Amino acid sequence: MLRKYKKVNDVHGIEFREKYIPEVSKPTYVILGLPDAGLVGGISTEFLITNSQFKEFAQAYSESHLPPISHISSGIAKSPLSLYHKDNIIVVHSWAAIPSGSLQPVASALVEYLSKFSPALIVSITGLPVQNRLDLEKPTPYWIANNESLGEEVEKTGLMKRFEEGYIAGPYAPILLESARKGLWNLVIVVESFLDLPDPEAAAVALDTLGKYIGIQVDTSSLLKEAEEVRAKIKGLMEQTRREMPGYTSVKPSTYA
Repeated sequence: MLRKYKKVNDVHGIEFREKYIPEVSKPTYVILGLPDAGLVGGISTEFLITNSQFKEFAQAYSESHLPPISHISSGIAKSPLSLYHKDNIIVVHSWAAIPSGSLQPVASALVEYLSKFSPALIVSITGLPVQNRLDLEKPTPYWIANNESLGEEVEKTGLMKRFEEGYIAGPYAPILLESARKGLWNLVIVVESFLDLPDPEAAAVALDTLGKYIGIQVDTSSLLKEAEEVRAKIKGLMEQTRREMPGYTSVKPSTYA
């Protein structure tokens, strides 16, 4: 017998269909993991989903704003953007990057839908690409908040450094502003990471920081083991490249654009 999803919300061309409405205890926390630098957010939320018995309760659908990709789970095709829950935590996880032209409507729809759960805090997890990432003994976590009160609260914990100046781009930028407009607190945990390589160590740092801040236990030992394997592969590739460099030749281009 097929379990039908119920259409519960349609915002900016995005539908949220629920298997059931989760009974989420208070205080309610929302954790967002969307593809970005080092895949830090995506690795973090996928780790929680697969290792902490989170249950999927909703999927997002859109012909206009989500990529034409299906996530396959146990042979079943699903939306690339799904929502999960356990106890007092809701996880929003995307298995595919959201098109840049759809970031604003997706952010608006997510924040509006999530507001019905009256979350005490929305936590976004992302990476901060740094050139010397491979040389870092441990990546540093930073924080960005969407209001001063939250910023003061986070600063007192000493768990993260304040992201002093700069900019944030991608899906989390409009979520920061949309959540502020809705009167919801949104904290972004930003961890030093690789730019275009998966960074499980940065994800482990993010989850450890998150766990200490909201008071949950997250065993990230398997992520750290995976990080060691990634680091070893990268170092091996770099050493191989250095050995081969003398045999490479450089040729100046004959034309210039």
